[in-house]
Amino acid sequence: MYLCNEFQAIKRKCDILRAVGAEVIVCPTDVKPTDPRSYYSVSKRLAKETENGWYVNQYDNLQQSCSLRIYSSGNLGTDRRKAYPLCGRSRNGGTITGCGTFFKEKNKDIKVIGVDTYGSILKEFHETGELHYDHAYTYITEGIGEDIIPENYDMSVIDHFEKVTDKDGAIYARKLAKEEGIFCGYSAGSAIASLIQMKDQFTKDDVIVVLLHDHGSRYVGKIYNDEWMKEMGWLEENKEN
Repeated sequence: MYLCNEFQAIKRKCDILRAVGAEVIVCPTDVKPTDPRSYYSVSKRLAKETENGWYVNQYDNLQQSCSLRIYSSGNLGTDRRKAYPLCGRSRNGGTITGCGTFFKEKNKDIKVIGVDTYGSILKEFHETGELHYDHAYTYITEGIGEDIIPENYDMSVIDHFEKVTDKDGAIYARKLAKEEGIFCGYSAGSAIASLIQMKDQFTKDDVIVVLLHDHGSRYVGKIYNDEWMKEMGWLEENKEN
């Protein structure tokens, strides 16, 4: 069984899931996390009601906060250059908290940067420590952003969140594919867009490691589809760039 967000219920994704025997349930995104119709609530309920059901709980499962052992290969251990691991997929907090904790144990001067999207409350909470759920609104980008604060997050590990628009995430994902031959997902495009936005804050000697988490095959009906991009009004701007 698999639950899709309203804006994520791309026909191709759901068709693939149905092809392997899954029942697809589409949940609204314009409701609060505590609403019984939200995908948080529905998934918990289904896990209880389904025999041998298992609630993955990706948002609050602290066991998934594991670090990626790219410290040495990414030259993050250098003592002469500033290092910036830039984490694109910072939605449930597992990757950015796990990696950030590991990296900072090795080098306290490393700066960990998370990528957020407009409509999410992660950046605001990181900067103010205040929760304003009513400040969250619908966005299109997949893989980053949240309207809750998952328990996986250790905000003290993160030095900065950079906001990226839905449009820029889509455009830079396509640029990665066409110009670099890297076929990645939506959040990867957002990570690259955030790097471009922050370029004036870095020097030529800084080491910047960008984590690209997802594969583009999941988005062929969305950001890699010219008709979808045209409907969004982003296609011509993408071609011009």
